[in-house]
Amino acid sequence: MAVSEPPAVDEAQAAELTGLSHNAIRARIRRGDLASDLRDGRHRIRLAELQRRELLVPGDRYRSERERAESLEAQLRTAGESRERMQRELEEAREKARMMWGMAQQRDWKLRIARKRRARARWPFRRSSSGGPAT
Repeated sequence: MAVSEPPAVDEAQAAELTGLSHNAIRARIRRGDLASDLRDGRHRIRLAELQRRELLVPGDRYRSERERAESLEAQLRTAGESRERMQRELEEAREKARMMWGMAQQRDWKLRIARKRRARARWPFRRSSSGGPAT
């Protein structure tokens, strides 16, 4: 009569069943916090060990947590896209402001020159000392 082995899973399956990452499972095995058997170069973790350590996550709870994580990832992705769009708009607004500032500077420069020319301009007539136009 063959002795059946207790049900066991590999690291990836343990990660899926517990909701932990593959690296977290591996770290627990390395620290000795999670017992495993090494077969053919792969760690096998007994389901009883996962249950004893209270790492197994009920299916519906794991599913809801996974859906929440996916929802948060989608929100984060949307926020990132929105941030990028806002940065592009900000850069466009800055470029417009630089252009407008340059135009204003040019206008002020032309106005200063025009005022200097006007101040130096001689009128075609001179006033006489009597107050009337010269004849």
